[in-house]
Order: sequence, then C-alpha cells, then structure tokens
Amino acid sequence: MRHKVRLLSLVLMLSALAVARDEPKLEAFGGYSWITTSLLQDTGFLEAREGLSGWNSSLTWNTTHNLGFVAEFSGFAGTPSQSGTGVTTRYYSFLAGPKITHHNHTDKVEVFVHQLFGTSHATLNSNSRSLSTSGFSLAAGFGIDFVVRRHVALRPVEVDYTISQLAPHSQNQFRVSAGILYRWSFAERGAVCPKCPQDASPATGAPK
Repeated sequence: MRHKVRLLSLVLMLSALAVARDEPKLEAFGGYSWITTSLLQDTGFLEAREGLSGWNSSLTWNTTHNLGFVAEFSGFAGTPSQSGTGVTTRYYSFLAGPKITHHNHTDKVEVFVHQLFGTSHATLNSNSRSLSTSGFSLAAGFGIDFVVRRHVALRPVEVDYTISQLAPHSQNQFRVSAGILYRWSFAERGAVCPKCPQDASPATGAPK
C-alpha cells in the first residue's frame, strides 16, 4: 500500500512539473494605484474620507502552476483640504502572503486572488500639527492579467479591500491598481517532457 501511495505521489509531482515547465518563476508588477482612506477622520485634521493617488509594486514567486507567494510595497501621497486647511498625507504599506491563480486553456488570461498581511505607516502634517502612526494591515483582493508576450503581461485591474490598525481607529479602505508585469526565470523547459512540441528552440524552431 505504501508503495502505491509513493508511486501516486511521484506521478502527481511529475504531472505538476509537466504542466508548469514553461511557467514564470518570478513576476514583478508595478503601476498606478488609488486608495480611499479614512486616515483623516477622528484625528483633528479633517472629518471626511479622502482618495489618495500613488503606486503599487510587488514581486511574486510561483511555486506551482497555481500557487505563488507575494511581497508587496505600495505608497500614496496627497494634500486633502477642507475649509482651506490642507493636510499633507503619506501612506505606505508592506504586505506579503499567498496568491492563487486560475489560467484559461491558452494561459493568456490569468485571474488571481490573494490574501496579504503586513504593516502600514502613515504621516499627517498641517500648519498646526502633525501625526505619525504605524500598525498591522491586511489586504484581500483579486485581479486579472493578460499575457501579451512571454515576458510581459498587462494588469488592467486589481481590487483590494484593506484593513489597517492605525491610531486612533481602524482604517477600512478600498484600493484599485493597474500596471505592467515583467515575467522571467522560467522553469527548465524539456526537463520532464523533452519531446513535447512546446519545447522547440525559440531561435531555430527545432526540438532541443
């Protein structure tokens, strides 16, 4: 019985490698991002939810065809104002966690979900006072990627719901991002299926 289990495990492992032989091991994302934040509420600055523009970047290590792990760094800045009072606001977060990706049959469209955890830091400054605060954060969201070339993909939309434990109260925010992915460090081609048509040399079109 043990031999059958080991044999089945080996077959499953080889099958996974065969499917993922041309999958990118690393993906780097960068682009524009916008977040609705309540950082200014109940702080003595402003009493309204504001939107901040910024950027979002991440690095993903794909361990299998569908599972990867993400490290993400984002930053936002702006000067919201109310009744003539401007508040210079800066908000940064560093998050990491698992990502699950679903591929269509051509591997040209990829839909993903992720759950990220980490920390955020915010600074608020006006002419009369300043505030700096840090705390635990999490983000849960989804997005879609379109693979345009082997090394390049477009991410037209990524939507996240984020929660940050920043004083004096928790921040419940929506974040939207869009940008470009660069994909590289592909798995070794032909290691499991050397005679597959996909393993043709890019330069000559002949099998390796």
